[in-house]
Amino acid sequence: MRIRTLLVIIGTIVILPGLIAAGLAIEQVRQQERAASLRVLTETVRATALLVDGEVQRSVGALEALGNSEHLQSGNLHAFYEQAKAINQPSDVWTLLLDESGRQVLNTALPFGTPAPPPRAAARVRQVLATGLLLASDVIRGPATGKLLTTLYLPAKAAGADHRYVVAQAFSVDHWKRTALRPQGRGDWVVAVIDRQGNFISRSHRADDLVGQPARPELVTAAGASFDGLIRHQTIEGIESYDAFTHSRWTGWTIAVAAPVSAIETPATQSIAWLVGGLLIAMGAGAAAATFVGRKFIQSIEAVSLAAQALACGKVPVFQRGFLRELNRLGDELTEAGQVLRHEKASRQMAEAQREQLLSSERAAREAAESMNASKDSFLALLGHELRNPLAAISGATAVLRMKGCQPDRFDHFLSIIDRQNRHLAYIVNDLLDVSRMLSGKLELKRQQLDLAQVVHGCLNALETTEQAQGYELVVRAETAWVEGDLVRLEQVVNNLVGNALKHSPAGTRVNVTVSTRADHAVLEVTDVGTGMGAQLLPTIFDPFVQGPPLAGRMAAGLGIGLSLVRQLVTLHGGQIVATSRGEGCGSEFVVTLPLFKTTNTLGGGY
Repeated sequence: MRIRTLLVIIGTIVILPGLIAAGLAIEQVRQQERAASLRVLTETVRATALLVDGEVQRSVGALEALGNSEHLQSGNLHAFYEQAKAINQPSDVWTLLLDESGRQVLNTALPFGTPAPPPRAAARVRQVLATGLLLASDVIRGPATGKLLTTLYLPAKAAGADHRYVVAQAFSVDHWKRTALRPQGRGDWVVAVIDRQGNFISRSHRADDLVGQPARPELVTAAGASFDGLIRHQTIEGIESYDAFTHSRWTGWTIAVAAPVSAIETPATQSIAWLVGGLLIAMGAGAAAATFVGRKFIQSIEAVSLAAQALACGKVPVFQRGFLRELNRLGDELTEAGQVLRHEKASRQMAEAQREQLLSSERAAREAAESMNASKDSFLALLGHELRNPLAAISGATAVLRMKGCQPDRFDHFLSIIDRQNRHLAYIVNDLLDVSRMLSGKLELKRQQLDLAQVVHGCLNALETTEQAQGYELVVRAETAWVEGDLVRLEQVVNNLVGNALKHSPAGTRVNVTVSTRADHAVLEVTDVGTGMGAQLLPTIFDPFVQGPPLAGRMAAGLGIGLSLVRQLVTLHGGQIVATSRGEGCGSEFVVTLPLFKTTNTLGGGY
């Protein structure tokens, strides 16, 4: 490593904690500034809700006074009209009296005695009379004035038993904009009042276009799920904003204040800019000082380095003295000690290399021995299991045959058992001999021209008559594919692959065998839907004594040498075999590719 690099690393180690602390401080400042801005937003929406509730409370007080009016009790509606009109101080607020059918008895927005419009508030009037509680409407269009408005309904207590009235006060949507939707000094903030159906009652921006229209669905959904909260979304104008909301405790309306994200983040950004600027200035000054001192130090170090390089090359070093006394002393001593150190280093490196080589050799030998020992134990266990079963059957059948009184019709049955188990033993021994021949290089192929499709058909026709294939569906799709190979060995390949598929497939399933040609190769594919292979098993499936997991309820069978033997035989034929599986329980596919026999004569030497 160069001295300059080392100095940079040291400087980085020194500066890095400061940078991390500064970054954390900057992030903390940003979070605090952002939290402060969001608190202001939340307080604004709460203050706006209080303004709305204050207006509602004043209206409720006026309605309660009118509901207890002696003029209403005496039936002097004209005097009641004058009293109600005197209460309506703003021009955008008026009072109504409705009977129990919802018909307007009087409306201060119209001259006394004006015919009432058709009733539209019958359902709200019935609800108020039934509950005796205050009811605030959603945004509606007044039948008498034609204006968009909201109305507060309260049952009149002064009415007699013969008449049941509801007093109501209607507020033009402009009233809420004038009284509540005024964020102090925040021209880019949007304040809105939304009714229980999600429609705007009033809005500080674009009120003429949006009053009575639905608000953003994400805001309506959030307000429906919580009494108050804060979300980040795009306003109707498409501005990314933080939107704080709460509800009026008197009316259930949603009051929302939206502030652009840029307005919330700006104070934090400005604070971060000042902090980052100061940090960069400090780092720049420190870097300049470190560069100056480091350059002097590096010059002295390089002088010593040149002396050491000259010493390593067998030359007398010419050391240029600098301002560092320790380095000057080091340069003087390099001449005397350099040669000794060089030889000592070389000797140590040689010893280390030899030790590492010995350790590696010992480790490799130990691992190989352990692997061979494990393979040996596994093989002997499998071989003992495979030999014990047929020998036990032969022994049992022989014992029965030796018994006196054995019925003649059972004699052939036990002979067939002995014959079948004897063939199984011969199959095991032949596989072991084939593996031994291949390992010793004594296996030879008797090559001839063969149609791989006919080889497959012959093997499967013979296999279908055996007990192993009973209960399975063997599907063959084979096209002519001429190869040069050993008939017996190719039949051995096909039988091993198909037998392996049957062994690892549930009864009643299908095994597909396909022969095709691709470019200059014949392709044999054997596919099943059996136990499949996991990612750990696939790379070793062709190693000797390796077997896939048995089907549930079945014992493991075979010595684990069939697929190893198949790969060796395919390789001897100049081909290759590949195994694939989508995982355990997803079946397997084995694909064998062999070179096509390149000749125009497809008749001689055929199978």
